[in-house]
Amino acid sequence: MNNTEQTILITGASGHIGRSFVDHYLREGFQVIAISNRGSMPTAANLTKISADLTEVGAGIKMMEDALKIHPKIDFIINNAARQDVALLKDENAQTIHDIFQVNVSSIAEMYSEIASNKFGVKSVLNITSIEAVNARPGHSVYGASKAALEALTKSAAIEIAPIRSNALRLGLIERDGIREEWPAGVAAWEKSAPLVRMGTFNDILQATDFLLSATWITGSILTLDGGVSTVTNW
Repeated sequence: MNNTEQTILITGASGHIGRSFVDHYLREGFQVIAISNRGSMPTAANLTKISADLTEVGAGIKMMEDALKIHPKIDFIINNAARQDVALLKDENAQTIHDIFQVNVSSIAEMYSEIASNKFGVKSVLNITSIEAVNARPGHSVYGASKAALEALTKSAAIEIAPIRSNALRLGLIERDGIREEWPAGVAAWEKSAPLVRMGTFNDILQATDFLLSATWITGSILTLDGGVSTVTNW
């Protein structure tokens, strides 16, 4: 099928990775639905921009309803939006904990509920998760817990929405402009630990994304992209 006949919905579309997804799939000719509550988007005939505050209960349902008013069929979904607030547990507050889980897990569960009921022509859902789902780090307890929950949801949804596919990418540290200047110690520690001795790039993500979105016999899988960091012992 020609890409111009296919629609892809991308959440967190104005962030570093999300914007790269939008730019790529626009170039490939897809009808792109970009979900974001901040930032600017390019102007393109094949781009639809929808503002959504995913911290609101029911946001995942409303997002699907708004998208389907414009595109009656959505072929692919990339759930890239995330809250990654950093705080020790002693400094956390109830509202922030709620918002992190609502954005990172609950809004996606709401979306899955809609897909399970109505299908909408969806072929494949891809969730962006993090190695912090399985690697503990001080200050990231709530974020890591939310990503672990998302991975569990990804697998369970694969059973309930089949033959629609449900998979996830578990990402390590991804390179972006300014990261070496902003976090030199973290980047140095990462590159020292990673067997492949570098951060990931968007091209690394894209190779895996295109594979999982189109792989017709893969569902319920979590693919790790971390340069081998998760294979290294930490004791």
